[in-house]
Amino acid sequence: MKKKSSTDIQTSPPKKQKLTKTTTDKDGEENAKDSDSKFSKSKKGSKNTKEPEKIEDWNKYKKEKKELRLKRIQARTKDNFDKIQQAKKMGEKLRLKTLKEDDRTKIINQLHSLLKGHYAKFVLAHDTARIVQWLLKYSSNIMVQQISQELIPVTVSMLQSKYGIHCVKRLLKYGEADIRTSVINQMQGHAVKLANHSLSSPVVEYAFSNWASSSQKQFLIQEFYGGLYKNSKDPKVKHLRDVYKENESMKAATLGACKTNIKKVLNKSLLDSGLVQSVLYQFLQECSNDDRSELITELSSHIVVISNSKDGSRAAMQCIWSGTNKDKKVIMKSLKEHLVDLCKHEFGHNTIIALLDTVDDTVLLHKLILFEILKNAKDLAVNEWGRKVLLWLVAPANPAVFHPKFIKELAEGREQSNAKKSLDIRRKEILNYSISTLLNLILEDTQFWLSTGSLAIEMLAILKAGSGNILEKTLRSVTKVICDVNWIIKEGESDISGIEHAGLHMTLKKLAQHDKVASQNDNPTFGKILVDSLTDDVIKHWLKINRGCFLLVAVFENSEAHVQNMMKDKLKPHMKLLKSQTTSGAGILAKKL
Repeated sequence: MKKKSSTDIQTSPPKKQKLTKTTTDKDGEENAKDSDSKFSKSKKGSKNTKEPEKIEDWNKYKKEKKELRLKRIQARTKDNFDKIQQAKKMGEKLRLKTLKEDDRTKIINQLHSLLKGHYAKFVLAHDTARIVQWLLKYSSNIMVQQISQELIPVTVSMLQSKYGIHCVKRLLKYGEADIRTSVINQMQGHAVKLANHSLSSPVVEYAFSNWASSSQKQFLIQEFYGGLYKNSKDPKVKHLRDVYKENESMKAATLGACKTNIKKVLNKSLLDSGLVQSVLYQFLQECSNDDRSELITELSSHIVVISNSKDGSRAAMQCIWSGTNKDKKVIMKSLKEHLVDLCKHEFGHNTIIALLDTVDDTVLLHKLILFEILKNAKDLAVNEWGRKVLLWLVAPANPAVFHPKFIKELAEGREQSNAKKSLDIRRKEILNYSISTLLNLILEDTQFWLSTGSLAIEMLAILKAGSGNILEKTLRSVTKVICDVNWIIKEGESDISGIEHAGLHMTLKKLAQHDKVASQNDNPTFGKILVDSLTDDVIKHWLKINRGCFLLVAVFENSEAHVQNMMKDKLKPHMKLLKSQTTSGAGILAKKL
């Protein structure tokens, strides 16, 4: 073959380029269409894209769509179509808040007559289920009884229906005691299945925690022990251990069945249930160490969820006590985002206290847990349960604050845990991390901590745990507030002098009584700082008040000799006023002086 020269290449005529047709649609987008493209399915000369059909009459189009939808509903409902349409119109009127009571009663009676005998079908459909809900809400007790007679037999079906579950909740909420009992009894025999169902699980929890009697709770829990208790119940079996109490050979099979049922729920993350949490707590108490370790590893990231009931929080505490250091780390990380809410929870705060009482790694504990607690200390201080968490930081296991049974439970849990650090060292480290922050909070806003009796108790515990210069500054700030003759406390709608407030008076007396311990530890004392702050105006004001005199008596009795002498010198010019008072406090103070 002959090679082409460079000149041949340059002078060769260019090939014709294929022409491309460009079209612009309504949105301004340009679509290039190649007429010779091998991917084109249309014939030559025809458009590749079909233009959307233009709707000339929008109202006509909507009407046709509505008619088509009604035809489909009619085909599905068959004979009940007219009843449903009529019931829906009446239901819309029934739910109006402006409807008069007589008109509402009339519509309720008409609706009940229309739907009677068909409730079991209508309660499972999205549009008619709402009508049944309104009827259960607004009807009389007699009519609710009549409706419930049709609905109770299909309780299990309703619990597994997206729309029926709301009617079960209405039966429990608006029905009388016998209706609630019947609804919960219908759940028996299906407890494991319903607890495993994403739709029914929240409703079963609502029924279990709010309405079930102790025997009903007991029977529902029994079903998790194995198939033996699915249809037959035993009133004597109140705990998992009671199943094999008299026959040890049943233990392995019972624990195996219980573990299987728990795993089913755990795999679906449906642990937010008092029923499941009660079973979980019992199982963790009775299972083998291997099963416990396996389960704790899976539960570590779910501690927040399982801490919302009494048994659930006990199960969470079991996880903390029996878990490895790695498990505890996972638990602390999972708690961090929800820590404040959990501290303020009736049962969740127990989980936090167990964590503070058990974890050896106080550096990590401070980083993940303590820092958040201290950051929100004032918010926790005004909460009934949050203040217990704060008090554990400065006065752990104090029987004056915590129930002896709870203290004993924590002690037993520590014994079975893998904690190696000494209890005293752990508590001292936690106190060192906390005390300066808490004292600074009192120093910055002393009025807040002296505004109620409960806050004053927390303040007292913090002051007792404090030491050094920061304690002295805080005590001076406290005395500055109480020595203000215009110090007023709001109690309900009335104002009361702070020095006369019963709760604050008791707290200040206990603070004065602590002076003996404080002086032994070379810490600043409340009595000395108070006596230094007393002015003639304050003395005159307090001597006229019974509780003011008693506070001075408490300071005098618990102070060292030089402080007592200072106090005598300050009160000597006011002896005439003191002796003229008729209160018991004034009489005792006069004798002391």
